[in-house]
Formats: sequence, structure tokens, C-alpha cells
Amino acid sequence: MKTAVKRRFSFFSILFTFFVDNLGWSIVFPIFAPLFLDPQNLVFSESVSFAARTTILGVFLAAFPFAQFFGAPLLGEFADRSGRKKALILSIILTCVGYLISAWSIHASNLVWLFIGRIVTGIFSGNLSVCLAAISDLSVTEKAKAKNFGFLSVLAGFSFIIGAFIGGKFSDTTISTWFTPAIPLAIAAALSFINFFFIVFAFKEPKDKKHYVKFDLLEGMHNIQKALKTKNIKTIYVIYFLFVFAWTIVFQFSPVLVIKKFAFTNSQIGDLAAFMGICWAIGSWPLNKLLSKWFSPLRILDVAFLIFTVLCGLVAFPKDVAGVILILGGCVVIGGLAWPLCTTVISNRAPARMQGKIMGISQSMQASAMAISPIIGGLFDRVHIYLPFLIAALASLIAGIIYFKAKV
Repeated sequence: MKTAVKRRFSFFSILFTFFVDNLGWSIVFPIFAPLFLDPQNLVFSESVSFAARTTILGVFLAAFPFAQFFGAPLLGEFADRSGRKKALILSIILTCVGYLISAWSIHASNLVWLFIGRIVTGIFSGNLSVCLAAISDLSVTEKAKAKNFGFLSVLAGFSFIIGAFIGGKFSDTTISTWFTPAIPLAIAAALSFINFFFIVFAFKEPKDKKHYVKFDLLEGMHNIQKALKTKNIKTIYVIYFLFVFAWTIVFQFSPVLVIKKFAFTNSQIGDLAAFMGICWAIGSWPLNKLLSKWFSPLRILDVAFLIFTVLCGLVAFPKDVAGVILILGGCVVIGGLAWPLCTTVISNRAPARMQGKIMGISQSMQASAMAISPIIGGLFDRVHIYLPFLIAALASLIAGIIYFKAKV
């Protein structure tokens, strides 16, 4: 009985960690695009053009996944060598510090420290693999493990919706003069601080023997090299990279589009993000479950790439806000459907003894795509407001052509 109680407390503390991580990631969605593009904001001088602001926004959005690209493998190695608990405590403390730096830099209108805060947060927020490993440790049976991972999937969607809502409302000065873009980041820091105590006092990890692991600062780079050399899977990795690249552009530049075209406020962007979170949940769970009863993942992806490509290209056509939001919602539904299917195809092609390695390489490919896409999107947004979405459509089309030709 005592062991079962400890396991429940440990399980809850990991769920709370996972919730705070995802909430902290989504809470910034309604903040940074309005912050960078507002001509009245003192982060930039008045001489900085709107086009330059968009380009810098793209680089800034890339900073987080770029930092995660290098930080996540190191954090995973630290967890293998020193234990889950120490890795979680370290990552939570420094993620909290990153949020505090970001909040202060917005208050002080300091762009350099805003970049530093975002990079620190990115490096130490890559503890998803640690959470998954801890959940696996705490699951008594394979059936319990599958059920517990299902909890995480539901929690991810829920936390995204809550985070986007908090970020949108508490950063919107039109709702209250007390609200600023720094407030949601301070809330994320406070939740991280609470999370620290949950891990310290509630989480008990199994007393397994730790293994010495040699740290490799370039582990992410080496994973990319392995991906391009992994027989039977490298083509799917390229497809996965292109799809994540396309999806990230759609996700990151939706706020830029609605700000430029419809003058959305932070609160309205938060509402849009919550809507996209609901669409993602619909695609990744009920739609996925329904279609999987009749079709294989390969068959579903055949159609998903085509629909996603068409929807990305159609974003440029509606003149009213309802049409744009409807198409964006469709993109997100298909993205939520295709993303886990891509992961499933990669996993199915890997032997059982290489599952951990293959999933680690997949994470590196994903992080690299998410780091490159905002920079590309920011550069093309300078030329025309719809070009990033057409680039996303092109990337998705190429992914679909490669997928069809490979007959995976």
C-alpha cells in the first residue's frame, strides 16, 4: 500500500511537470508576434522597419527549438548518468530562470536579454524524454504504460489550450492596464517554481544502477548524420523533416498573418491558439482513431499530405477572418492526424532493439525543422504576407511526392 501511494504521488508529479512544460510552451504563442510587430513597443527603436521586425521575429522564434536541439540530448544523457530526479530538478530550476529573464527583459524592453531568456528556456525545457522515461519506470505493466502515455497525450492538448488562453488574456493591455506581455511569463515561472517542490517532495524514482554516459555537445548534429545514413528509414526522415517544417511555418506565422491582415489583439490570438489546440486534439485522437479502424497509417498519410498541401495554399484566398480561421483549423486538424502517423511509420520500420535510438534521432530531426522554418518564414514574410504559407505548401508537396515515389 505504501509503495502504491508513493507511485501515485510520483506519477502525479510527472504529470504536473509535463503539464507545466506544455503550458509554458503554449503560453508564449499569443505574446511574441504582437510584441515584435507593435510599432509602439520599445524593444525596437522607431527606425526599425516592419519587414526587419518580421525577420528578427523569425530568428527569435527559431532560438527556442535551436537551443532545444542541443539541450535535449544533453539533458537525456544527464538523466541516464545521474538519475531522473536530478535531471528534472535541474531542468525545472533553469527553465524557471529562463522565464524570469524573459519577463524582466520585456519589462525592461531589452531585446538581447529576451533572446538570452528564450535560449535558456529552450535548453532546459527539453525534459519530455525524461518525463516519458519516468512514466515508463512507474508503469507496472505494458497495459498500464500505454494507458499512462494516453494521459500525457490528453494532457498535452489540454495544457496547450489553457496556456494559450492565459497568454492571450493576461498579456492584453486592452483588457486591463495591469496586464502586460511579461505577466504570462511570470505566471509560467511561478508554476515552474511550484513544480520544483512537487518533484523534490513527491517524486520517488526507482533505485536503479546509473550508467556512465559521455556527454556530447554535438549529439543533435550526430543524430542528423545517423538519420541520413539509417538504411530503410532515411527517406521517411526526410519526409518527416519536410512535414514538420511546413507545419511549424503554419503554426508560427498564423499570429503574424492575423495581426497584419485583421489587427488581432493578444487576447484574440490567444483565442485562435485555443481553437487550434482543439483542432489538434480532434485530428490526433478521434479522427485518428476513426480512420485507423479502416485504413493503415500509410494509406491515411497518402491523403493527409495532399489535403495539407492544398489547405496551406488556400490560406491566401479568403478575404474574411472566418474563412482564414476555418482553413487554419483544417490545417491543424490534418497536422494533428499526420504527425503521430509519421512517428508510427518511423517506429514500425525500426527494429525493437533500436527504438530508443530511432526516436532520439526523430526528435533531433523535428527540432532542426522547427528551428529552420521560422527563419525561412520570416525572410519570405518580408516579401509578401502569404509567401510563408506557400512555402509551407511547397514543402508539404515535396514531402508527398517523395512519399509517393518511395512507396513506403
